[in-house]
Amino acid sequence: MLTPILDVAVNRHGVRSRRGFLKQLAAGTAAAGVLSLGWRDLLMAQAAELRKQGKAMILLWMDGGPSQYDTFSPKIGSKYQGPATAIDTAVPGVQFADFWPETAKIADRLAVIRSMRTSEAEHDRAIMLVRTGYPPNPAVRYPTFGSLIARDREDPEFDFPAFVRIGKPRIKTRDVDAGVIGVKYSSFNVDEAGHLPPNVRPVVDDDVLRRRLALADRFDAEFSAVGAAAAVAEKKSVYDRTARFVLSPRLETFNLDGESPTLRDAYGRTNFGQGCLLARRLVEQGVSFVEVISHGGRNDAGWDTHNNGFRDQPYLCAEADPALATLVLDLEQRGMLENTLVVWMGEFGRTPKIKADGGRDHYSKGWPVVLAGGGVRGGQVIGETDPDGIDVSDRPVGISDLFVSFCKVMGLDPSEEYVTADGRPIKLVSGGELVSELFT
Repeated sequence: MLTPILDVAVNRHGVRSRRGFLKQLAAGTAAAGVLSLGWRDLLMAQAAELRKQGKAMILLWMDGGPSQYDTFSPKIGSKYQGPATAIDTAVPGVQFADFWPETAKIADRLAVIRSMRTSEAEHDRAIMLVRTGYPPNPAVRYPTFGSLIARDREDPEFDFPAFVRIGKPRIKTRDVDAGVIGVKYSSFNVDEAGHLPPNVRPVVDDDVLRRRLALADRFDAEFSAVGAAAAVAEKKSVYDRTARFVLSPRLETFNLDGESPTLRDAYGRTNFGQGCLLARRLVEQGVSFVEVISHGGRNDAGWDTHNNGFRDQPYLCAEADPALATLVLDLEQRGMLENTLVVWMGEFGRTPKIKADGGRDHYSKGWPVVLAGGGVRGGQVIGETDPDGIDVSDRPVGISDLFVSFCKVMGLDPSEEYVTADGRPIKLVSGGELVSELFT
């Protein structure tokens, strides 16, 4: 526990707020000893404490938009039923598509929202919306939620990135990054689970690298002295963080060879399956946000099954099902699940109407999100769509509602603001209400 002198203000959501803490400082309510430390030091201490508590989030991203009919909202008997049938789960009365047998066994740990309703059904716009909580705006590049977590957990003494992404998005231009809050909060990207990018390992020994870094510091000091202090400071923060990482003795975390073959098999010997295993290892090391991308299948479309959906759904689900189930069980068995939120989702669902070749187009009027851990109550379904899956019939959930709920788990104040370079204040989440069923 943090001592009271280090606590930041608690807002109406019951989470600590940087902004509230700074208001306390400005009002003179903090102790003189706290003031002497400096507010940045205190925020760093708060980030370190949250990391020590193990609060983390793992996002399992189904790139392209998964079909609700073939995952967690099967509509058996409907004219829109796909290739899947339904199977019972560990929760009486709740059924999943039969492509998810391992996940069905752990349904008592899961909360399934079947009633997501969002406003965008085109990839670029939908990805921007569901990854940032904001609709696309050409004037503002909003940060992804992982980058907001990295900003909140900023700690100059932590030698790993706070935000790691495993796997590549299908289309690079659809990537979402740190946006207006700055490149230093972007993700560290690992394309292949179990292998660090080749440019991470220094090409010289550690002593030579340290001497080169010291020389760079001298040059930086000279540039600062002639009026480039702000630019140098921004660059130096990125370089310093990179140096701590490449010199870290914990880089072996990225090597999966020490894990048991049985466990690796359980996750699935795919990049997504091994990525989920790596995500667990990274969270163990204090990484706060890990994204793992799935777009397996028989073509480059991934979950974007406009064509040949009946053919590809079994392959897509066979990659994701064991990985999701094993990750939840692995975290639980290690005592990590209570402090780690696992989220399975894509950018939208698929249309009820089935095309001639078995494909479905984009659909945003009723699609699923699955959550586990992080204090979320498992064994429940929240919301529902009508018998054909055309629209939400009970308990619609919007993206802002989901983000407010993410904030609760991760200890963020959704009403906190960051400021863009042109002085515009932007809240972490615009509107939205807590999905209270997740926590009761």
